[in-house]
Amino acid sequence: MSPIAARLVGGLGRVLVTLGVLVLLFAAFEYWGTSLAEAQAQDSLDAEFDARLRSLEQDRSTSFDPTLSTGADKTSISEAPTRPTSAISYPILDLADIPKPGEAAGRILIPSIGVDKTWVQGVERDDLRQGPGHYPQSPFPGQPGNAAIAGHRTTYGAPFIDLDKLVPGDEIVVETLQGRFTYIVEGHDGADGTSTGHFIVPPTATWVLDDHGDSRLTLTACHPKRSAAQRIIVTATLISTPAPVTPVPIAVQQPDSVELDNKVGADENEDVGEISQSEDFEDTLGWQPKHAGQTALWAGATALVALAAWLLGRRWRRWPIYVIAAAPLLGCLFVCFTHLDKMLPAV
Repeated sequence: MSPIAARLVGGLGRVLVTLGVLVLLFAAFEYWGTSLAEAQAQDSLDAEFDARLRSLEQDRSTSFDPTLSTGADKTSISEAPTRPTSAISYPILDLADIPKPGEAAGRILIPSIGVDKTWVQGVERDDLRQGPGHYPQSPFPGQPGNAAIAGHRTTYGAPFIDLDKLVPGDEIVVETLQGRFTYIVEGHDGADGTSTGHFIVPPTATWVLDDHGDSRLTLTACHPKRSAAQRIIVTATLISTPAPVTPVPIAVQQPDSVELDNKVGADENEDVGEISQSEDFEDTLGWQPKHAGQTALWAGATALVALAAWLLGRRWRRWPIYVIAAAPLLGCLFVCFTHLDKMLPAV
């Protein structure tokens, strides 16, 4: 092999090795980096929700169910004793009490699959990066109707990774600003004729969010794992006493053209919290080309830091230069991965 060919083969090998390392680092970021971000968000949401409960208890003459133990950690949902449902008097939420998009709105506990999360209002991409999110069109959990919550199955803590392991009869406990409510997972006919705790639909099957004339909880997530091709659906029946319906002065309809788990809440009206029905591809859970520019910019910045370190390493002592350059290099790479994750379909 000629010297020129050897250099070309060697250069191509180094490029491929570098690309392989970057792919592995991005995979690690997707599984562990996003989970770390979600865990930090959950800590903040826990404190926020506890503060909301304390504030509502102080402001209202109607007290909450004493089993809620305001200010306690999340395990209080499962540890608190259950009071007879006939004795429960739930408060009515005022419009001012309704959490805004991205704010802590409640907690969800599914003991059989280890789910113990604070959920937020809204199912935008940024909302679901903090934890499960409540569809704004649907009633709040515990109220009559079809309350719906979405969550990730792969990244950002993967709160709904094991929805497919739920079986009919499993318990789901949801805590809101009105109280604590228990649901029982419904059974559905599986492909092999047995009863399962879930079913699969295409993203366009928005009928699963419709009001079916009962009081139920609907959980949605992407399916299969690491893909957004379909949706996995779990439905559960409310067995607690329903809470009063929130007196929101608008009716938010689910348009037929909206894909399941895509953007469901847009611009909020300053006075009444009105939700726009306009649907934009950039606001769905699919590809987000608007982040391509920032991804390319930070990829370029990462490459420049790496190139500068390599050139300086050739002129001076290599390893001290590499150690000094590690922090800015990893910082630029982290920001690049963050924008790349935002550009890819959410799973």
